[in-house]
Amino acid sequence: MKILGYVVFVVYAVASLWLLLNGLVQLHLLWHYKRKKEKTISKTLPASLPFISIQVPVYNEKYVIERLLGALGRLDYPKDKFEIQVLDDSTDETAFIIDNYADQLRAQSLDVSVVRRKVRTGFKAGALQYGLSYCKGELIAIFDADFIPDPLFLKNMLLHFSGSQTGLVQARWTHLNKEQNHLTRIQTFLLDTHFSIEQRGRAEAGYFINFCGTAGIWRRRCIEEAGGWDGNVLSEDLDLSYRAQLKGWKLVYAQDINVPAELPSVMEAFKIQQFRWTKGMAQISKKMLSEVFREPLPVAKKLHATFHLLSSVVFVCLFLNALLTVPLLLFRNLYPEFITLTRYTAISSVNLIALTLFFYNGTRSDDSLGARKFFAHYPLFMVVYMGLSVQNAVAVLQGFFGKKSVFVRTPKSAVTAVQNNTYLTKGFNWINGLEVAMLCYFIYGICLSVYLNDYFMLLFFCMIGYGLGFIIYHSLWFGHPKRRWKMA
Repeated sequence: MKILGYVVFVVYAVASLWLLLNGLVQLHLLWHYKRKKEKTISKTLPASLPFISIQVPVYNEKYVIERLLGALGRLDYPKDKFEIQVLDDSTDETAFIIDNYADQLRAQSLDVSVVRRKVRTGFKAGALQYGLSYCKGELIAIFDADFIPDPLFLKNMLLHFSGSQTGLVQARWTHLNKEQNHLTRIQTFLLDTHFSIEQRGRAEAGYFINFCGTAGIWRRRCIEEAGGWDGNVLSEDLDLSYRAQLKGWKLVYAQDINVPAELPSVMEAFKIQQFRWTKGMAQISKKMLSEVFREPLPVAKKLHATFHLLSSVVFVCLFLNALLTVPLLLFRNLYPEFITLTRYTAISSVNLIALTLFFYNGTRSDDSLGARKFFAHYPLFMVVYMGLSVQNAVAVLQGFFGKKSVFVRTPKSAVTAVQNNTYLTKGFNWINGLEVAMLCYFIYGICLSVYLNDYFMLLFFCMIGYGLGFIIYHSLWFGHPKRRWKMA
């Protein structure tokens, strides 16, 4: 029995070590971000503006597609220098909305085409690759349906295309509905930090950055030389980004260009998005890590690429630690030496300090979020993402072990139509069952801590238990369409 205890402790310690190392790598990015220098960007557009093809991949987006097409129709760019290509795989009335609005745009002398495939092969990546063969432009702009570009978007982005080896310019995402409820507010922590510190920090240090799937402009030759879009993975954006950079192309992050978009405002949509992103990251790490290691790159660049591609492993480590806390609690009370051993793992709490610094600095760009408001929402952010480790650990394992799954789009609602959204059809599934079982497990851990008068693990049990309770409540109770809108 004691040998089993040592095995459990070693696994727990290794998982804790990975979490600690991940936190230290994030702090290193924060250091690069703090050292950022304002770069001089050309304020002069080229004498001859390039032709730009705007691709809009769409699958059942009836609530938001008209809003995006309207924004594209207001772009301040010569009408004979860009085209709008709607890649429509929809199976509902979205197709009629697109056709009607496309006619209105054509009446304004805009070049608009609607491309439809018989089979949705490769999902979003398949649509982009299929449409690429019909594109006229040397530059390819891509927008998801819930984004709203500024009229000057194309001109502002062109200012960042300095040099023929610039393969992509990625704009920053902002949020249309960040104050809609608690869920949308805490999502801004992760996204704002990604764009302000991770993207900017990696760019400043010369590390690999990534296209975020939308609100960016690719050079067509870059896409083609990198091998095109791969519909076999769920994170086609990250995949193409790494392949392009390994081919010598430069990816640029434009911090100064903001494109607002809609955040998932109900738990179902949020979990769908997180599962797809997490599984896609695992797929790309399995596919691309060996290629990164084979390249003659600086050690720091390889290190950051490794932690970037393996960032979803954090959820597996959290889930492992969560599972092992109850056995460790028992071993602490069976064998006194485990009390000393588990105390050593307290050093992993440094990770919590590192992440707090990381996210605090990452949200500084949000003028509406002062220190007081940050710390008011930060505990909920932490416990929800701890609770999310249950479903996301499943996503990572599916990605690593090659389990195929369809590309499930994040349901959009145009902010105000949440309670009537026909794309949200929540039912009880096995992931919900696993979450409920884990919640019961941590409630048992809390009771066991009190019974044994050993409170070493109690805070962890309470945090992840609360996070799971929040997720389960808003997944199931607010699954009823008449209740969804109340999560404020």
